[in-house]
Amino acid sequence: MGLGALAMLLAACGGNTGDPEAAPAATTSAAASATESAAASPTPAGPPTPNSSPSPTGENIAGCVTADMGEIFKYTRDSTATKGVIMGKGKVGAVVSYERRGTVCDWLPLAERLVAEGRRVLLFDRNDVVNPEKDTVEMARRLHDAGVEKVFLIGGSMGARQSVLAAGRLKFPVAGVISVSGGTTQPGDVTALKAPFLQVTADEDSTAPLELAQAVYQEAKKSADRQLLVLNGREHASALFTAGQSDKALQAITAFVTKHSG
Repeated sequence: MGLGALAMLLAACGGNTGDPEAAPAATTSAAASATESAAASPTPAGPPTPNSSPSPTGENIAGCVTADMGEIFKYTRDSTATKGVIMGKGKVGAVVSYERRGTVCDWLPLAERLVAEGRRVLLFDRNDVVNPEKDTVEMARRLHDAGVEKVFLIGGSMGARQSVLAAGRLKFPVAGVISVSGGTTQPGDVTALKAPFLQVTADEDSTAPLELAQAVYQEAKKSADRQLLVLNGREHASALFTAGQSDKALQAITAFVTKHSG
């Protein structure tokens, strides 16, 4: 596919123009109708179920990451504070940069899988005031300074592009870059990428067209090991970790990290 045709495809899919992760109009309309219906027939609030977990009252991130899960930290850039956590132990670790509407909570399935395999994982509550890749660069430096010798950059959707761009700005080589539904990553972004590069995407993900992932793969010719895993379905970014093929997605990422941790 030529670059002109690819650009037309991106415009049609909302690729890198406007909000790349905006829901289609039909979906938005359906959601609005559902909301109006729910408002018309409210469901009375019942007593809390015995298994419901109260929100944490101590130090936490987004209500799902607590101090007993890792070392919570804060850093400030441009007068805006960003919270993060480093989970696990070891000399191999990963920084996770998530999708536009994602949270650190959505990436816990991957983080916990990596920690169980002896890796360290840095999750952070993205600071949207600064250029997003600057946050990823700062987080990678922090993880490296904490003693992690092999740093991987993992990103979902817009976080995938952050990770690719951050890899080129760090003064130390990254062990690998992993793109999960990298719908905003352009072929030119990976032209100079030398680090091993894994892309994981769903074949019917309208936000991250398969044709774009294939074009990015073809352009990453300098990568030490480029891989593209295409899963069946429409799930986007972190939703791949809870869908029917979640184990395949998680296994591919952990296997890639293991392969390039040597």
